[in-house]
Amino acid sequence: MSSAETTSNATGSGQVLRIVAGLHAGASRELADREMILVGSGDDCDIVLADNGVANHHALISLVDGHFNLRALDAPLRLEGRILHPGDPVELGKVERVGLGDAALAFGHADDPAWLALAPDGGEFTHAPVRPGVPFARRLPMIAAIAVLSLASLAIFAAVMPAEEAPFDVEARLQSLAREYRVAEARVERDVHGVAVLSGTVKDVATRQRMRQQLDSERIDASLSLRTGEDMAQDVADVLRGHFPAEKTRYLGNNDVEVTGYFEDMAALEAFATSRAMRETGVRRVIPINLATPVDAAAEAAEVEEVRIVAIERGENAHVVDADGVRYAVGAELPGKGTLLAIGEHAQVLREDGSLTKLRPEPLEADDAAVAESPGEAANAEGAGSTEKDPLRQVASSANARAFAAEQARAAAQRR
Repeated sequence: MSSAETTSNATGSGQVLRIVAGLHAGASRELADREMILVGSGDDCDIVLADNGVANHHALISLVDGHFNLRALDAPLRLEGRILHPGDPVELGKVERVGLGDAALAFGHADDPAWLALAPDGGEFTHAPVRPGVPFARRLPMIAAIAVLSLASLAIFAAVMPAEEAPFDVEARLQSLAREYRVAEARVERDVHGVAVLSGTVKDVATRQRMRQQLDSERIDASLSLRTGEDMAQDVADVLRGHFPAEKTRYLGNNDVEVTGYFEDMAALEAFATSRAMRETGVRRVIPINLATPVDAAAEAAEVEEVRIVAIERGENAHVVDADGVRYAVGAELPGKGTLLAIGEHAQVLREDGSLTKLRPEPLEADDAAVAESPGEAANAEGAGSTEKDPLRQVASSANARAFAAEQARAAAQRR
């Protein structure tokens, strides 16, 4: 503590502040009925401590009619079994050790028996030299600097009411929640009533509800002004409607929306995505998925190339045979033609457009290939060879046939 000329402001309240550890251990000071004391290592403090770890403005102590209020300023304070973080106030109703770096102090009524346990090295306290009084006008800048931190607690003490601990850095906690729940464009502001408000975009309504429940469980006095990605995706779809109708819009996170549809003019779509109307939805990027991508002509021709059926075999194991000797049972897909629906008097094929057509075989000419005199026998011979080459195709055809027969049976049962 400063060794300047002693100036006492005590008025016989019986309250004292004493240094219980550190370089100035054993020093004490009498307190007035109402007093505010700034403690730290700075020269403008009421009590100056030269110990290691003492901050420039470390603590503010308020005494109003016997009620003590303590607030940490530039650094934490150590109490019994807890830490008081900067900005947090607490009311102390008993003599309790308060740690500031390597120093410690306590305050309370001079006759309180608890002082016996706090006396430095089992000794007694002595009257501490106090900093000389500073004219009130010269102290106004310092008082203004700490007024924001002490005004609320002073008002509570003036009404002789217990002080409530302020929420721990609400804005920092909201920013932490924004990162945890991936809030896009997160902002923390204060409303007209001074309540912290977190705004931005979350994925969906469920995420917003979980955040609200977490704030309630932590008893944090704050508001949420969050829109959902689902809302943003719908707004983008509404803006596109009439210009570039989309099949589907989907929120990807970080205010990006994926747009899927048939877009003939991609350049025009990309230009529209940066228009004012689109920006007003809040979207950051519009990512198009174009379903109108041109199909390679050669691939398209290969897909529609029709198989050549050379024979139709009726009976218990009815099937058709192509020019390569491959057999197709009822229910199998005939490349380029459709689904082999039935084999009776005629072979019926169901095309992709839903129409039925008769399948007419196109036998090979004698000079096209070396074939047997009977198309059926040639087909059987070629088919047997084909089965050995590609047995999986035969299995697939049989499975398709069984599935088709089961479907036909169900349809017949419904007609009955």
